Amino acid sequence: MWPDNALAGDTLSNRIDWSVAANLPAPGTAPEAASPGVAGAFTGWHNGALLIAGGANFPAGMPWEGGRKAYHDGIYVLKKSGSSYVWIRAMNPHLKQKIAYGASVSLPQGIVCMGGESEAGTSKVVFLMQWNGARKQVDFKPLPDLPVPLANAAAASMGNVVYVAGGEHGGKPSNGFFALDLSEANPQWQTLPALPVAMSHSVAVVQSNGKASYVYVLGGRSATARGISDLHGTNFCYDPAKRQWAQRAGISDGRTPTHLSAGTGLASGASYIVLLGGDKGDTFNRIETYNARIGAAQTDGEKRRLQAEKVDLLQAHPGFSRDIYLYNTITDAWAKIGELPGAAQVTTTAVKAGEDILIPSGEVKPGVRTPVVTRGSVRSQSSFSWVDSLVLLVCFLLMTAGRFLFTGKTSNTDDYFKGGERIPQWAAGISIFGAKLSAITFMGIPAKTYATDWTYFFLLMTIIMVMPLVAGYFIPFYRRLNVTSAYEYLGKRFNTGSRMLASALYVLLQLGRMGIVVLLPSIALTLVTGIDINVCIIMIGAISIFFTVKGGIEAVIWVEVIQVLILAAGALFCLFYLPFRMDDWGAAKQVLVQSEKLKVFDFRLDFTEPTFWVVVIGGLAINLLTYGTDQTTVQRYLTTKSETESVRSLKLGAWLTLPSTLVFFSIGTLLFLFFREQPEKVNMALDNVDNIFPWYIVSQLPAGLSGLLIAGIFAAAMSSTEASMNSTATLLTTDFYQKLNPSVTPKQTLFFARAATLLLGIFVTCIALYMAHKGVSSLWDRFNTILGLFTGCIGGAFVLGIFTTKASGNGVMAGMALSCITQLLIQQYTDIHLLMYAFTGLVSCVVLGYCLSLLMPAERDLSGLTIYK
Repeated sequence: MWPDNALAGDTLSNRIDWSVAANLPAPGTAPEAASPGVAGAFTGWHNGALLIAGGANFPAGMPWEGGRKAYHDGIYVLKKSGSSYVWIRAMNPHLKQKIAYGASVSLPQGIVCMGGESEAGTSKVVFLMQWNGARKQVDFKPLPDLPVPLANAAAASMGNVVYVAGGEHGGKPSNGFFALDLSEANPQWQTLPALPVAMSHSVAVVQSNGKASYVYVLGGRSATARGISDLHGTNFCYDPAKRQWAQRAGISDGRTPTHLSAGTGLASGASYIVLLGGDKGDTFNRIETYNARIGAAQTDGEKRRLQAEKVDLLQAHPGFSRDIYLYNTITDAWAKIGELPGAAQVTTTAVKAGEDILIPSGEVKPGVRTPVVTRGSVRSQSSFSWVDSLVLLVCFLLMTAGRFLFTGKTSNTDDYFKGGERIPQWAAGISIFGAKLSAITFMGIPAKTYATDWTYFFLLMTIIMVMPLVAGYFIPFYRRLNVTSAYEYLGKRFNTGSRMLASALYVLLQLGRMGIVVLLPSIALTLVTGIDINVCIIMIGAISIFFTVKGGIEAVIWVEVIQVLILAAGALFCLFYLPFRMDDWGAAKQVLVQSEKLKVFDFRLDFTEPTFWVVVIGGLAINLLTYGTDQTTVQRYLTTKSETESVRSLKLGAWLTLPSTLVFFSIGTLLFLFFREQPEKVNMALDNVDNIFPWYIVSQLPAGLSGLLIAGIFAAAMSSTEASMNSTATLLTTDFYQKLNPSVTPKQTLFFARAATLLLGIFVTCIALYMAHKGVSSLWDRFNTILGLFTGCIGGAFVLGIFTTKASGNGVMAGMALSCITQLLIQQYTDIHLLMYAFTGLVSCVVLGYCLSLLMPAERDLSGLTIYK
């Protein structure tokens, strides 16, 4: 449809730049002296250092020449110095025994070393190896022994839980699967459901599949009684929650399946696994076949002939596979993304060292080791074409001009907070919709559907379900009481304390929310241009601060209207463009059915998963709070000239949710199909699934449109941030400043509102910077967690005020406080799904607030303050 050179800028996705970090020094010599290398060493990264301990080699000659395998106890320490690596000699550079072929896993507290083999046989000893940089020594801590001795096992960690899979025990392959939780006071190995196949020399990696983290065991081989090993290219994943194994797509280059053993691999980004080299087994099986034939030979002459042929085969060994494979755990698809630059290193463990991948030493041919520590640096960046850069610049100039156009009419607080009640109902309605069509929606919903399915669909449909309740009972009170802050109603219905408490909780919520909304486009811009994320955050924060301080809600609304048009047009284009980039729709339909990607209904009575009941109940509570009590939304109701227009604006904003939800969920599903069919086009460096749609935009869309959509994401983020800043400043001004200083003049009030907006913007920018460095697992989930955990009690206060007559101010305040405590307890001690937090918060506040109101009654004139006449 479009030629490849018409797509957005040049991409460098999934490219790894390789170099030599160092050469293993010979033990007991100067660092410049080289070692022949070792295979099967314990390796890991701790306290800024790579540790390589033990291992085996053939120092006296090849095994077919009579050379004997030697086991070692030496420990090598490699630290980064600037852009290079240097060897550090440890004060105690030896293990307690000479050993090789154990399993090792890097954790923050150290490197867990498990099992292995020595001249004495297979070991089950487990210990923690730590680098003490201050003393330049290696510390050891004993851990519980493995349930059985194991060598050539695979290992990985999930948090503080270490998993060991397969290996060799008693000369036979093992299907054992064990776990050790180091967070326990007295950790002990647990025996888990066995591997589906007994095998050794596998690769184990822990990675998320978009829903939860799983243990993946990839490839391997199984020694057999006949002497010819079974080779595996299998992919088994273990679900710790269900304690079940499942088989996923086997190792392949995207077209041809392959066997692979003794390789190494690691997790990359949010949902990718990289396999680096390995033995495909063809030559290995031929060598085993020779061994079997030599053992069965009837004459010395036949044995000599077979032995000579075997030696020729060993000496002509081409080395192991240099292929690099990428596996996407979400799409269950493989791709070959390149090759190692030199000889492939096997029977070693790749280590993530900051931004680098280190492959230390290992075996490069039968009997041959290498001293090389290979270094890989992932390069995954898409640069804008000049067309995209021009479009982005023009859009920024137009957005800036538009803000200037709408920021000249704010002469008083009524203009600043309510737009002078002159906003058309259709613009207010689009603005209500646009406030929810933020960068969070644009990026988060397609990403959620890409990673999971359609079970969250009814979460957004509940907006339409709560619309009659909000239109019939909430908006009339706001309009008839002529409030500026939604929480003024609570002050009139109950007391000043309840108004300030609810307002304070909302302000705290907005501070966190605005930080997320600022962070999202910053991630996108960093992904696109490589500009430092700190610069992006500061730039967005500064623009939002300037125009929100200068303007008011009217400017915010009109900019949101433009933002909705840009994002809606871009989303519709992606919806129709994506199918033209896929070839095999027959296979796509089959995948959708098999993977249940279109599942909408899950009627299980399980409140720990996003079942239908959780989505609907939680969604009703969330959207009742959002559309009934959220100052950002309520403030838009107050910008129109009448109650009737306010209701119409709500209905327009709510009904626009239906087509937009269908569009964004469909985009997520199409992204899944696209990256499954073309797995090499993902970006293995994406450390958050939420970035998958922006990555598609910058790497696959035609030049120009990519820039337009990224500009739209910026517009959405800035307008959402500006709206939250304006609504929060409204509360600080009306619920606190004016209430505590009733004699202030309108000029002083407007000055305070602008000063509060300025300080809010600075604080929010700092919050975004903090989150950028701390990281968040899923921005969409985090947004809903914050929304539900702390706003439920606010909604409960409104329900008590509107629908009851006996609720008192002191009772409601106590109920809100206890509801917050209840929410924290629910989050800490239950596994209830995060979508239920809004419901539990609302219900707990209503129940507790009403009961406490009966104990603390208050007489108050309720005329026009409840639904009762």
